[in-house]
Amino acid sequence: MTVSEATLKALKQLGLTEYETQAYLALVDGGQRSASDVSAKSKVPFSRIYDVLGRLEEKQFIQVQKGRPSIYVAKSPTEVMRLIRLDWEDRLKESSSIVIEELQPIFESETKATTRDVWIIHGRAAILAKSIEMLEAAEEDVLLSLPSFDYSAGDADKIVERILEMKSGVRVRILTSSLTDTLKKMIPENIEIRTRERVFGAGIVVDQRYTLIMLAGGEENNEALGIYSSANVFAAMSSSYFTNLWKESDPL
Repeated sequence: MTVSEATLKALKQLGLTEYETQAYLALVDGGQRSASDVSAKSKVPFSRIYDVLGRLEEKQFIQVQKGRPSIYVAKSPTEVMRLIRLDWEDRLKESSSIVIEELQPIFESETKATTRDVWIIHGRAAILAKSIEMLEAAEEDVLLSLPSFDYSAGDADKIVERILEMKSGVRVRILTSSLTDTLKKMIPENIEIRTRERVFGAGIVVDQRYTLIMLAGGEENNEALGIYSSANVFAAMSSSYFTNLWKESDPL
């Protein structure tokens, strides 16, 4: 069984050792096998095979049919990836809650003690994370300018998901040049959308206080730049520009 280097690297990133990878691939390729058969097929030393198979079972890559001898069966890659993703999401949610609960108050206290109110954010991932943070913190209103309000628009689909989950008490106005018919049917009452022929760049203003302007970068993730500000004057300028475009755009 020949497997690409990309797949071997991916399995390593998912937490498998070299021996565990060899044993799992032997089972994927060979169906049901005893421990001795897995050892022979995978070239994993027989003295190590039971430990390796035990760890694969713990990591939910295989299942065991008890007997004499026990038979080992690979779970389908689709099932394995789904189980791993669910496990990671649960652990991430728990860890995030712990970190935010203790460190966010410290961060906010330190931020208030400084005069710095403009930051440069590097990379699409960091810009997206800041956008989601701002949307989740919104209490009154959100102004969002986005070239395409669509699930197929790359990273923007995560912003779309968060917008559709906004609290009903938050007024949201979205300016875009593209909106699918499917999304039109999903828009809650507290969200107003207007379209215009072209929308350059993207930006968010939350509660007339917090502003994030996303600047186009190159093809690489780390080439994208964002300007974030908590200064009222910056939000006022951005809101005024947005309002002028809003008046000239077409309601749905």
